[in-house]
Amino acid sequence: MNTKEKILVTALELFNEQGIDVITIRHIAKEMGISHSNIQYYFKNADDIIYTVYAQHIAAMNELPVFVNDPDAGLNTLRESITAILQHIYQYRFIYIHFVVITRRMPEIKKIYAQRFGIRRRQLLRLFENYREQGIVRKDVPEDVWESLIRSIYLIGDFWISANELTTGLKGKKAVNYYARLLEDLFYPYFTERGKQLIAT
Repeated sequence: MNTKEKILVTALELFNEQGIDVITIRHIAKEMGISHSNIQYYFKNADDIIYTVYAQHIAAMNELPVFVNDPDAGLNTLRESITAILQHIYQYRFIYIHFVVITRRMPEIKKIYAQRFGIRRRQLLRLFENYREQGIVRKDVPEDVWESLIRSIYLIGDFWISANELTTGLKGKKAVNYYARLLEDLFYPYFTERGKQLIAT
């Protein structure tokens, strides 16, 4: 790793451990054993680092083999994709703990989030249509209910980290598996009998 990469790795570790309201460039520099001016050669301030880490996080998320891009995706693919996404979110958990504060400080991140939500919404609607064609989910569910499901998926997907901090207090794989199951369970009322059989296998 070069110096810039080391700064980002160290910052991510410290932000995850202590939060953005505690960690400054000086803390990162001290952890690395360099002067804070060395960090400022690459980043103006802590917000600049946070924005870069967020961009890195989103770029990596876009590389994940997400189920919504596969029209023939079955329920095993859905389960694997949910787990992969939550694992990645856990690696960048400080973002989700402080997300409202971050978007207030950096409105451009809020814009990126809104754009991503629009893309994911369309992808999920296509996924539900594919599942209907495969006989996995019911055909009698109104469109506005599918929209509500998408909102529920996002509520858990984006804020499970905060809920875990406040209530369950699980770490690592245990946290990911617990909340992946909560997301999977959201789909259960929409399954046909065939879908219920598939999810049970």
